Amino acid sequence: MKRDYRLQGASVLLLLGAAGASHAAPIACNSLLNTTIEGATITTAQLNPAGGGLPDHCEVLAVINPRTGIDGQPYAIKLHLRMPTAWNERFYFQGGGGTDGNLGAATPAQLGQGYAVVSTDGGHDSGVNHTPLAGSFQFGFDPQARSDYGYNAHALVASAAQAITKTYYRHKPKFSYFEGCSEGGREGLMFSQRYPEMFDGIVAGNPGMDLPKAAVAEAWDSQAFAAAARTMTPFGNPDLASSFTPAELNAVGDAILLACDAQDGLVDGMVNNPQACRFDPATLGPSGSGVLSSAQVTALEKVFGGAKNSKGKSLYAGWFWDPGVAAPGWRVWKIGPLLPVPGNTSLNTTLGGGALPFIFTTPPNSATGGTALKPTTVITKAGPNPGFAGLNDAFVPWVLSFNMDLDAPKIFAETGNFKESAMDFMGTSSTDYGGFRTGGKKMIVYSGQGDPVFSSKYHIKWYRNLVDEQGGLDNTQRFARLFVVPGMNHCGGGPATSQFDAFSSVVNWVEHGVAPASLLGTAPAGTPWPGRTRPLCAFPAQARYVGHGSIEVASSFVCVSPREDERHRNGEGDDD
Repeated sequence: MKRDYRLQGASVLLLLGAAGASHAAPIACNSLLNTTIEGATITTAQLNPAGGGLPDHCEVLAVINPRTGIDGQPYAIKLHLRMPTAWNERFYFQGGGGTDGNLGAATPAQLGQGYAVVSTDGGHDSGVNHTPLAGSFQFGFDPQARSDYGYNAHALVASAAQAITKTYYRHKPKFSYFEGCSEGGREGLMFSQRYPEMFDGIVAGNPGMDLPKAAVAEAWDSQAFAAAARTMTPFGNPDLASSFTPAELNAVGDAILLACDAQDGLVDGMVNNPQACRFDPATLGPSGSGVLSSAQVTALEKVFGGAKNSKGKSLYAGWFWDPGVAAPGWRVWKIGPLLPVPGNTSLNTTLGGGALPFIFTTPPNSATGGTALKPTTVITKAGPNPGFAGLNDAFVPWVLSFNMDLDAPKIFAETGNFKESAMDFMGTSSTDYGGFRTGGKKMIVYSGQGDPVFSSKYHIKWYRNLVDEQGGLDNTQRFARLFVVPGMNHCGGGPATSQFDAFSSVVNWVEHGVAPASLLGTAPAGTPWPGRTRPLCAFPAQARYVGHGSIEVASSFVCVSPREDERHRNGEGDDD
């Protein structure tokens, strides 16, 4: 059934298009105070002089749809907008993170470049909407707050902020952009699919695509690592961090390089052809080098094979064998520890451990089906500090008793007051891009090949489906390009050339028609090769060494499609 994605409570304004050559000066900033524009009531409007690294600008705080939820909590959609006096006639929406709930400062680098910048809390406030039971995940008990988090709040904020910008400057922006990573990346995909008219250019980094499915995979991973844990926490649960020492994960990363580094034609500490990688963790087990136990080998096989139910049906994608497994950014998500406190503190058992039961399960916090690890349970408290829910293993019994047959389908469930399933309000894998493509919009999606929470395999599968739906790669690359970053963990980190400027590339594409064949990636300090540069190629192309020149500089590499690469290795089509 095709769903109606129109805004709830406000109309979508088409505020894009060319502005005139000259315009009147902005109105007085304080004249915006206490006005209501496109459903947003402005509670703060002050002109701030330049200072603290910020330019002279009009700062606006506004509230949309204040209300009381069915859980008795006060809710409102808030926006934070900064409009520089020296405006470049462009608008920038700064994406959120985690489960939102943080208004944000709206102070990215783009503000200093002349962009009007907005951020939002996604329709709930983690400092207000928290309880001893659910912590900051409390908003999952309110259906409207769920929908606001999934799509409605962001669309209302974009519409209102663009309208306020138009009012202040007396004309609309020439171009509007969105950029975000993780949850922010998911929001970028959401805009491109549900509201394709709102932004000219979108950067969606490591997007939480179909986030409820990824949350199911987090539970799957936690259960796999729990089965390999060697110690228990003080709270009577397997200590996931004890399943692998840093040295053991380093050994896994080294073994992946040994098996797969050369598959791209160059041994350089990077896996640039992950599809060709055929790593078997059993080579490190008792029948191999003996570095890992049988339980550890089984855990890796289960995790990298992807979440499945008892019939073998895939519930989420598997993962590429990538040396990023040895990086701290991989460990803190999968097994922890993230914090030096007793108990499990991995992000999979704290952030994911709260999002899955309270936000993505319908009804929220329903009893689990139980597993061999833990019997059926419900969550009774968020832990000792609701502001950082999940400590002291508060969510771990629920995660370990999450049943892939009985509980995983609840992300598709609707019941009672909850008329939208989690996949309804969070799903972002649509391939219907007719409106986005015909409107001339452009989108860059990037994905860390070593991301421990949102799999590059899932992103690639979606992109291939998009290519099929849009009639081929050429048609798709006219408006959407995917870049996979070897070694990179979640939104950065890992042994990778993880510093790159996707935003400037999307601006250049939108405003000058220059489609990026690659992004220039630089390895930061802390990697094995700081300062190394590589072309990050538009999928399906991959970086290949030209055979001469320093392997530390991008100019020694070209982007080659797998088919061209096969021809090159077979001696076909060479110039010499």
